[in-house]
Amino acid sequence: MAHRAAKRPRVSLILAVRDGAGHLVRTVESVLNQSFADLQLVVADCASTDRTASILESFHDRDIRVELVRMDGPDRAPALRAALDAARGSGVVFMGQDDWLAPGFLELLVSFADDGRLACAFPVRCEDAWDKRGEACTTRRRQASTSVLEGRPAVRRGIPDLYERGIVAGAAGVLLDRGLVLERRAALDADESGLALVASCLEDAERVGVCEGACYHAVTFGVGGARPFDPGFAARCAREHGVMMGLLDRWGLRHDPAAAGPVHRRHVRRLIECIDNASVGSSAISSIERMERVQDIIDAEDAQASLAAVAPAAREFGIMYKPMAQRNASGCCMGSRLREIARVSHLPIGPIL
Repeated sequence: MAHRAAKRPRVSLILAVRDGAGHLVRTVESVLNQSFADLQLVVADCASTDRTASILESFHDRDIRVELVRMDGPDRAPALRAALDAARGSGVVFMGQDDWLAPGFLELLVSFADDGRLACAFPVRCEDAWDKRGEACTTRRRQASTSVLEGRPAVRRGIPDLYERGIVAGAAGVLLDRGLVLERRAALDADESGLALVASCLEDAERVGVCEGACYHAVTFGVGGARPFDPGFAARCAREHGVMMGLLDRWGLRHDPAAAGPVHRRHVRRLIECIDNASVGSSAISSIERMERVQDIIDAEDAQASLAAVAPAAREFGIMYKPMAQRNASGCCMGSRLREIARVSHLPIGPIL
């Protein structure tokens, strides 16, 4: 409709949804109820089979800021590209379909980006874990103080630390210049998280920052061993690690311990999460298959490279480091079970696990 395109908004929020009816209302309302109203919400429906389409139509009918894009298939990458084509804001923020924005998120993040003339403005991330009944269980806040990295040397030294902290974790919640994103849109195909897109935008960036007050809530389902087994988890972690190591390569910092160290440490911690998920994640797969999955994780070249890189600080990774470095899948599975017992029983042995 022509009247919907009359005004160019400051920010376009981009969302690709597939069968998201369970939490879609919360996600959309968290955007439309922001105190910062100069926005456009573009939602691509990836051929949903539940009530997603009717929910989106309802929002579209009552709020001029909501634009809908219909897709013929379930793939997110073409959906995000199509939504990006419909975006008109000078800045864009991608969102996950179950995620939500804290009150005041956009007002704080946009003001911060505009005041600092930033190419990328990162919010603080809160990771919300929900149980099978759809109730919130835990929230982990990734801590970072408000700061601006000014100049390419500062950006290239500061980003690995923000990656290790989980602030740089993908495109979700990050305010990016739309022109910059359009130039690098091919990177949307590289990984589901959008980290490749962010890395591409950071490659030549001279001013980026973190806004402590703006909080983006990323939602996962299941806690610890209750989280369903995800067969693609390890592959995603490997791709994201490859994205960051590729960025360090382009910056000439792959072999710089100060820059590469944080990237390797985060990768090892993520691999431990993968092993935990394969070992104790809820699933009908057999114990033999679980062991084979874990063996594949620890045998991977990127895993062994990161384990070697963090060897001087092996104690940081508790009982998991030794069996991972020794490629001992049985020992890794045993360590994961002990970690899960400690989590469920609340025993004070976390530091050694």
